[in-house]
Amino acid sequence: MKYFYLLAFAFVLLFAISCSGEAEQQEQVIDGEGVQIEGAWARPASEGRMSAAYFLITNFEESDDALIGVESDVAELVEVHESYEREEGMMGMRGVPEVELPSESTVRFQQGGLHIMLIQVTRTLADGDTFELTLNFSNSESQTIEVPVRL
Repeated sequence: MKYFYLLAFAFVLLFAISCSGEAEQQEQVIDGEGVQIEGAWARPASEGRMSAAYFLITNFEESDDALIGVESDVAELVEVHESYEREEGMMGMRGVPEVELPSESTVRFQQGGLHIMLIQVTRTLADGDTFELTLNFSNSESQTIEVPVRL
């Protein structure tokens, strides 16, 4: 039983480290309209495990917006998370209830920053698979995107 807990702890620690890297970045943008999502991808995962999804969200509108929720039938729980450095220098992850999308800017969801956590995936996500992810916004209409799974 101790071996199981040790393995579970090691998995969570390795997953947290794999999500580490640069923090959230916002960039100014020039052309386009509405809110657009591009470059989506997710990590492979076995059924019952965790995965993470990444992408860019660009708000071309003249007013601010916010990502207020995410949904997918590919996991029991789908949440926006961010990686952060805890006091003791270890990396951690925590849920984020809302992500601000400033007017005419891009927000990166990337390893080591903001990302979508897929907790207890309902089917194996193998390299080459795809699944749908719905993003809900405070001012814009919800958008459903196809997310490819890759290494």
